[in-house]
Amino acid sequence: MPVVVVVSEDDRNRRALARQLQAHGFTAEEGAGGLDALRRVYALRPDAVVLDAGQTGMDTYELTRVLRAVSDDVAILVLANSAEDSDAVRMLDAGADDFVPQPYTPDEVVARVRASVRRAARSGRVHDEQLQIRTGLLTIDREARLVTKGAAEIPLTPTEYRLLEALALRIGKVVPHRVLLSTVWGDEFVDDTHYLRIYVGYLRRKLEDQPAVPHYLINEWGTGYRLAMLPPVEAAEPAAPAVEEPEHAIEPLRRAG
Repeated sequence: MPVVVVVSEDDRNRRALARQLQAHGFTAEEGAGGLDALRRVYALRPDAVVLDAGQTGMDTYELTRVLRAVSDDVAILVLANSAEDSDAVRMLDAGADDFVPQPYTPDEVVARVRASVRRAARSGRVHDEQLQIRTGLLTIDREARLVTKGAAEIPLTPTEYRLLEALALRIGKVVPHRVLLSTVWGDEFVDDTHYLRIYVGYLRRKLEDQPAVPHYLINEWGTGYRLAMLPPVEAAEPAAPAVEEPEHAIEPLRRAG
């Protein structure tokens, strides 16, 4: 059953929308403000968050941006006080999946939540089912748990492989520090960012041509890391060895000289 966090300081609206979502098969959790929403997203990892703009206890744009940094997968819907195009663009740029302007009905909100959750689930399945992920010269073969760069196999420790796979499953997107730490090391390590720095350094030394100028493992300062999505490059064919003339073929020339 999909989990949705409804965020609004308006108790009546928040509870009404939560009841409507529950009636349509969702598990609805209520957040009384922005900080409460962040705590619930950390704890519950919901499928969607519905933000009542202007009723979140903090700037909705900033809250949307932070929620997107916290979770790359959660569907974020903003219930707007206006239908201004500029407001919609700003929220979508911050990471919202949908912008629902006034006037709207509870049924419309439920339908949009359902559609956003379905899109997010479909996108996640595509990545989860993809057995080979390629970027540049790198190939991550998830079935064989094998990483190659061009034609060369890159030996990785189990922890290095788990970290690279966690980034590859969200290739091209920033994966927050806490998500990586939870996925690779466990929930009890979500604050130990030094683990990430150390192991990203290990991976860069193995994967990058110039570890100090990385092209694959990109650091998004203060947020997380991203595996760059680069056009796949075919490994160059090894050059054919030079054919040497047999000794007996050149010996007559030596005598002639």
